Amino acid sequence: MPPGSDTERPSRDIPPTLVRRILSPFLPVAPITRADWWVVFGLWLTGVLMGWSQGQASALLPFSRGDLGLTEGEMSLVLAVARLSSIAAILFGVYADRRGRRRPLLVAMSILLVAGFASAFVESGGGYAIAQSFARIGGVASGTLAAILMAESISPRIRAYGISFLGAAGSLGAGMSVLGLPLVEIVPGGWRTIHALPALGLLLIPVLWRVLPEVPPHRLGHDLAPALVHGEPRRRLILVSVIGIPWAAFTAVALAFTTERLIGDLGFSGGTAALISLSGGTLGGAGFFIGGRLADRWGRRPTTILAFALTIVGGLALFRVATVPLLSLAVFVSALGSFMAVPAAGAHRAELFRGRVRGLANTVTTYVGTVGSAIGLLVGSLVIDEHGLNTTLLVLAVGVVIAMGLTMILPETLGVEMEGEAR
Repeated sequence: MPPGSDTERPSRDIPPTLVRRILSPFLPVAPITRADWWVVFGLWLTGVLMGWSQGQASALLPFSRGDLGLTEGEMSLVLAVARLSSIAAILFGVYADRRGRRRPLLVAMSILLVAGFASAFVESGGGYAIAQSFARIGGVASGTLAAILMAESISPRIRAYGISFLGAAGSLGAGMSVLGLPLVEIVPGGWRTIHALPALGLLLIPVLWRVLPEVPPHRLGHDLAPALVHGEPRRRLILVSVIGIPWAAFTAVALAFTTERLIGDLGFSGGTAALISLSGGTLGGAGFFIGGRLADRWGRRPTTILAFALTIVGGLALFRVATVPLLSLAVFVSALGSFMAVPAAGAHRAELFRGRVRGLANTVTTYVGTVGSAIGLLVGSLVIDEHGLNTTLLVLAVGVVIAMGLTMILPETLGVEMEGEAR
């Protein structure tokens, strides 16, 4: 239509500035460079494999538990034992502080994938506990080192936002585990076949070796590991560990029994359970990027506290409501909070410790968090069968409220320069 004609209408195009304002909560506070994108891609792929393998135990719990002849309380005990056994992951942190991050990361991930594959062939609860113990060792070590490598290898201003991609990748992998639920009854071997599938990721280990960056040991500083147990580092280590225990206890029980709640308690089919989990969880995935942006602009502490609060609200609601819309909403709120905590707490932990003890400190705190999840599951093994999941989660939520208060004691690290940064 020629300009100036009587029938010309004003443009209805949305101004780019308006689009950016709408998307701003999900965008980084600074540009992401080409080099940063390569790091993010490599660690994103790593995160997908880790999430897929680790998510199988929770997603397939109703089927594996029934096949192995375990009650809910006994299965809770099996998963608790597996988490406690992951103390060996600390050795990977020590090695990473002396020789670099990439090699121990990929070795740990290989252990995770192989152990997940082995879990599909056990015939008893004890055998499943052993296989999952090795899976937890690999999962704790690889998850911790991946977050550290991300923090040290990308631009400082988008450190938390970069870690959000790693968390989103893990969530995507866990979602792939949930997608396997409808296939359990039609795939030969049922849950065992689905449980073994993530082992295909072993084929990508050589690719990841070439793609992932490395932080040379000489850039990690000159502190020795004993420095971790003296002065301010010790105080920070204790605080982070104490905060992680109740948080992990609450989320472990809520996550482990989500599928059990939907299928075992409410009687939904595997397809409906997957729909509820994925619809709410997918929307909640925005929490990774919202949390990353808030942590890079607002601060690590307030973002973590907000994330904890949302997780409590959604987690408690999930085990009290019964309709599909409300269940999806509860999953969304819980996922939004737990996903927001990933970049905020991940960046905070990496920045609280010096380069030479960063790997050790973070694997210790991650393991302590794993102990927290084991404590939650142990409490579950004693309380769930008699008092139910509602009461168990309510008790565990009190600990998370205390953790929110303790988070305020930690120093804010937004803008802190890190030893060991790749650039």
